[in-house]
Amino acid sequence: MTLQTRISIFVTNLFLVLYAVMAGSVIFLFSQFRTEEFQDRLRQKAISTIELMIEIKQADQEIIKTIDKQKADHLMEEKTLVFNKNFDLVYTSLYDTAFNWEKGELENLKKNHEFYKRNGNIETFGILYKYKNEDYYTIVSANDIAGFRKLNYLIYVLIGSFLLFTLLAWFTTRSTVKRLLKPLDQLLLKIKSINENNLGEQIIVASTNTEIVLLAQEFNSMLKRIDDSLKHQSEFTANASHELRTPIARIIAQLENKINDPITNEDTKSFLQKLLSDNNQISELIHSLLILSKNDKTISSQEQMNRIDEIIYDCIEKINSLYPECKVYFDIEIENEADEIKELRGSKSLLEIAFINLIKNAFIYSNNQEVHILIVQKQNEIQCIITNTGKQINEADQKRLFEPFMRGQNSTGISGFGLGLRIVERIVHLHKGTIQYRSFDTHWNEFMLRFSL
Repeated sequence: MTLQTRISIFVTNLFLVLYAVMAGSVIFLFSQFRTEEFQDRLRQKAISTIELMIEIKQADQEIIKTIDKQKADHLMEEKTLVFNKNFDLVYTSLYDTAFNWEKGELENLKKNHEFYKRNGNIETFGILYKYKNEDYYTIVSANDIAGFRKLNYLIYVLIGSFLLFTLLAWFTTRSTVKRLLKPLDQLLLKIKSINENNLGEQIIVASTNTEIVLLAQEFNSMLKRIDDSLKHQSEFTANASHELRTPIARIIAQLENKINDPITNEDTKSFLQKLLSDNNQISELIHSLLILSKNDKTISSQEQMNRIDEIIYDCIEKINSLYPECKVYFDIEIENEADEIKELRGSKSLLEIAFINLIKNAFIYSNNQEVHILIVQKQNEIQCIITNTGKQINEADQKRLFEPFMRGQNSTGISGFGLGLRIVERIVHLHKGTIQYRSFDTHWNEFMLRFSL
């Protein structure tokens, strides 16, 4: 999950929590207000009923009922009971409907003067009213349909606005965070474009965001330190390799002369051959380190258009001069037979080094001294497949196959430094290609190189 998404989710959730708390508070306060307001209406109803009854001196309950029905503030499902001090019912608004009450409620009313309770949607209010030393106990119950309708409407409005607010908060937060983090995205794109060949370039961010500008400045400072360190390292490797190649070449020349000297006996020649082999390996190691120390700028100056088949033919000749017993089978497949082999832009010398390493490895690690090379030309790419039969590379070694100085279990008894495949991978990547190892059956090995056209 990206930082932009995490910030958007966090801010949106924060707004939603605040909105939910606010909406819950509004609903709670409105519910309390509705209860208190309806309780007041029940109180007024109880008091007005008693006063009306006393005013007409209990002459006719039907008159009281008629007056109640004509009032504007009419209560839904209203039930009114009036008792005297002996708890005898002296007035009821009910006609033929039975209404049960508990004597304990009247005792409670006598003690506390008022009470309020709610059972479902029916709310009941009782009051003790004194008039000229006479006690009247009035109980009024009703259903606040209008109040509950308003409360439900408010809940629906708040829920709907919550859902709408969720969408608005998400899109607003998302767009705002995206706009605020746009300089950071630009910085990220510029960082991705940095490689070992342009470490000296400075990252410039057109932003007024102080933190991002400071980050870019610190990153530029870090790049400069890394660039200086790599330059020193590369210069040291290149200088050391050049300085070592001259004495090593002299030693090799002197050893070859001594070996070819007729007066040298066979035991001495055998000893000198081992020294010559060791010096050749040292020379190869120095040459490999020199190649790895080169950067893309040095290599790009050597680029030209090359036919891949011609490069491989030259490599086969060089391999045959070194290993006459090596048998190389070379074939070409072109998707459109009317086409010719297309040219690949790159450094011919480096491509030769890569293919010579692969062909030599295929020969050395084969069990029949045979190497098969197949070029497959498709519309947008060239594939070069080099295969042999021999001991396969296990899965653990395959994960580290292109690491420097890595030698697998199948290399036991075979001399080398573990730099060949690392050099091959670097050269292939410098030419915008890919390399992949695959194994088939029980002893079939394959290296596939892909180059885009």
